[in-house]
Amino acid sequence: MAASLNRIDVNSRLEAAIEALQTERRRTADELEALKTFERHIRAISSEEPNISNRQPVALITTETGHSAGLRQVRKAYESTLMDVPHYFEEYDDTYPESLAEEFSPDIASALTNGTAFNKQCKQTVLSAISESQSSREALLDVTDRERESIRNARAELEPLFEECDQMRSLQFDKEAFGALDAYRARLQVILDNCQALSHRRQKAIFDSRRIQKLPADVPDITIYFYQTLDTDYPVMSLVAELLETITDCERRIERAMATCHA
Repeated sequence: MAASLNRIDVNSRLEAAIEALQTERRRTADELEALKTFERHIRAISSEEPNISNRQPVALITTETGHSAGLRQVRKAYESTLMDVPHYFEEYDDTYPESLAEEFSPDIASALTNGTAFNKQCKQTVLSAISESQSSREALLDVTDRERESIRNARAELEPLFEECDQMRSLQFDKEAFGALDAYRARLQVILDNCQALSHRRQKAIFDSRRIQKLPADVPDITIYFYQTLDTDYPVMSLVAELLETITDCERRIERAMATCHA
């Protein structure tokens, strides 16, 4: 017989998930604020004319002729904002070029680290990338809030279900009358229906999070990102699976007792 979780165990495991979400939300909010500050710095930096004889018809010029004053200002602004959030070294610990490539794109990273000047086209491209990053962080904040609400709702449903199953699990069904056993079996079906309904809602919440974040098909669910520090990537679904095991175990015991019951 597998071990059974009680209300305290369920609360503890889901509280750990909520704490992970709160940490992620705080970090995302810090990064969003850093992006907004970085954008203000970029808008304040005057665009420069590239120091080359034949201007290339591209938005990002990446000739290796030295760094201009504008590019140095961009680096200083980036390092004092995005690379200065409290969790930067714990979560990223990238170099300036690596961070630019991850945050924006390899092309932008090359333009800002190998380019000849912070020209008008480059500035506009960087501002556009900053806007996209801000939108992504705002969407992640929304997903984080939705996920936290989903976890809290699931906890409110799971705790009493686990408690009832744990109480039923402790019963000696072979000493119960047939009518009582039939009532227990009917109640288990109600618990099973509630459990399955919760599972479907939870799966929908995970799917909605993927849709909001517009994740590619080959990218793991956002929950894997949220709960990478926990023992499971799907804290609610893992609890549902354990509850289903308890329900199945109780059903088998009740059916055996009913098969030999004479009362």
